[in-house]
Amino acid sequence: MDMTGNDFIKILTNETYTTKTFEAADQATINLDELFADVTKATAANQIFSDALIINEEEPIILRIETNLINLPIRYTNAIRKIVVNDEAKEISLYMIVEHPLVTKSHLFIKKAASVQSFLDDPTSVAEKITAFFNEQIAQINANKESAKQAEQVENEPAAETRNQ
Repeated sequence: MDMTGNDFIKILTNETYTTKTFEAADQATINLDELFADVTKATAANQIFSDALIINEEEPIILRIETNLINLPIRYTNAIRKIVVNDEAKEISLYMIVEHPLVTKSHLFIKKAASVQSFLDDPTSVAEKITAFFNEQIAQINANKESAKQAEQVENEPAAETRNQ
């Protein structure tokens, strides 16, 4: 699936791309099957899309798969417009996005999964790559949560008393 920058900008500006949101009650109930089913359907139909799985926790974790010309979330329309304006046709890719305050300082981690054509050619291996990426990022978020808890405990402990002998 190829597209010119201007055609892509037109889709973003007119908001003629699809969005779907799926939910998980917590990390134990994550099921990516519906997400991948929609990604498969949208890529087969040559649609530009943004699908998200929201993991409902105290601070939600958002796992997103989007099609794009560049590695920015679709919602960054103005930045995308500046970068791809008048670009010749190039391949649309699938991007994996994780959003959470503890994933990076910018609260956002985005990485290319594969071209749309690669996904259409071998959806199983691309889905495995996406699943592995999401699992790694969730593990990192959990590790960062644990580090933050430990740092808070140390900070809240009373200072050790020193004895004069």
